[in-house]
Amino acid sequence: MAWSDTPIDKTFTLGNLADLLSQGLLGSMSRFSHFQIVEWCARFVDEFDREPDTQLPTSPDTALDIADDVVVQWELHIATQYTLEDLNRFSLSDIVLPKAYFESWLNQLLDLPQAH
Repeated sequence: MAWSDTPIDKTFTLGNLADLLSQGLLGSMSRFSHFQIVEWCARFVDEFDREPDTQLPTSPDTALDIADDVVVQWELHIATQYTLEDLNRFSLSDIVLPKAYFESWLNQLLDLPQAH
């Protein structure tokens, strides 16, 4: 699938985080590239770091930790799996993270206690 490099235009909510992690599970069949998902997660973390009074409807530290881990694992994956020469041959949007990563993140998110 040919993905766009356009940033994902979704509000920063736990529901959207869960939706994007679910999309990540689809790998190359996803509506979004893993790069787009990682970039959204980075903006999600930045949004709540800039606005510390903003409350997520569940454990904010854990949800932010999950989103932050998406970014960290992306960087580690690129650093350990690709050479600079490799990265010059294709776009970051061509990189697909292992499905197990998205399964783990989604399970962690779904296991969070929900606010009532």
